[in-house]
Amino acid sequence: MLLDLDCQQGFRPKLMLSLVVFGVLGLLLGGYTLGSGYLSVSGYGDWGIPGQELVIWFCLLGMVIMVISLFGLFLSKIRCSSMAVFIGSGLMVVLSLISLKSADGIRLQGFERLSQEAAPLVAAILAYDKEFGHPPKSLDVLQVNFPSGHTIKGGELPAFEYYPGAIATDRYHGNPWVLKLETPTGPLRWDQFLYYPKQNYPSLGHGGWFEKVGEWAYVHE
Repeated sequence: MLLDLDCQQGFRPKLMLSLVVFGVLGLLLGGYTLGSGYLSVSGYGDWGIPGQELVIWFCLLGMVIMVISLFGLFLSKIRCSSMAVFIGSGLMVVLSLISLKSADGIRLQGFERLSQEAAPLVAAILAYDKEFGHPPKSLDVLQVNFPSGHTIKGGELPAFEYYPGAIATDRYHGNPWVLKLETPTGPLRWDQFLYYPKQNYPSLGHGGWFEKVGEWAYVHE
């Protein structure tokens, strides 16, 4: 074992320092991920998490540090420090991955709730289409009737983008109209929340993969 060779002296303080530094960073990243993830779907946010991508980059950085520190195990002068850094950075990576996975669960629960809260809006569009033979040109012409006791957390629905006619047919798999909400999780990740009246969601499209959320779909870019 490498530790048995020459890491008996001075290894413990190096390990403790590494665990404290990387552990605190991992906890900060995890706290930010979970907190921002909840706020974004609580009804008071904008349904996007612009900074979550930063956490992913920190996680990848931790993995790179782990790989680099492995090479240090072959050098006797820095073997103890490399082992301590490897363990500490590994802790940060684990904490980051757990928080990202947990935040995804919180986020999807929020979008499940949003799909239910937006059901009266969808019903109003469908009713207009049935009555006039075509979807409305704008959401402004609709009279959305929310059922008794229906509560929208945060006070109101987010500002969905609405595309009727040729735009929807050409760009959104032949649908007569589409509701879309931009839900970015970073400057390089343009996630979307979509409603197709035909429910013909593909597996891949719009630069990502589709995940069904009720009658809606979340596009992971």
